[in-house]
Amino acid sequence: MCGIAGYIGKNQVGNSVINKTLGLMKNRGPDYQDWRTFIANDTNVYLLHSRLSIIDLDERSNQPFSFNGVTLVFNGEIYNYIELRQDLEKKGHKFKTKSDTEVLVHLYEEHGTDAVKHLNGMFAFALWDSSRKRLWVVRDRLGIKPLVYFKSQKGFVFASTLEALACHPDFKKEVDHDSLLLYFMLSYVPTPRTIWTKAKKLPPGHWLLVENNQVRIEQY
Repeated sequence: MCGIAGYIGKNQVGNSVINKTLGLMKNRGPDYQDWRTFIANDTNVYLLHSRLSIIDLDERSNQPFSFNGVTLVFNGEIYNYIELRQDLEKKGHKFKTKSDTEVLVHLYEEHGTDAVKHLNGMFAFALWDSSRKRLWVVRDRLGIKPLVYFKSQKGFVFASTLEALACHPDFKKEVDHDSLLLYFMLSYVPTPRTIWTKAKKLPPGHWLLVENNQVRIEQY
């Protein structure tokens, strides 16, 4: 497994917040950690990744992974990435690694948000498209890989875990009493709820798009 996190909004995030977030995700990906920041008009974008190397050990597959203005942070495994790569190569795409991570980037370049319809696997990923100035966040069909988020007037934050999400200075740890009651009744908190009022789980088989200061969620 790996850990992913990110933020898009008007305010900047300090290095102390980034380092704390990465530190809390290190148990999910101890092999390599890094982050990227972008500025789109008056909006700041941050993508963070903690990597557990499995399919491709090459350093060129470290994340955040960027190509042609698209930057990706990815947690999971794409089972049919070899077949997808072969199809993309026939369409003229050139690859520099053997990773399923790079396949995701090229697949988005070819199909846009319809890329997810071609995927067979378990995954949670976030992709920043600098040309369209949009953030695309996706969770696999069964919800095997975790993805939580919260939104406020200042921006949008996502992460693999509630711990990492709560590092953001805009996050307030306010207990959702309805979720607490559901936990006592069911021994778990149903999606999209979490134990915190501000935090939500992205449902399985859904994607989320942050574009033009709007957040849109769709089932695919």
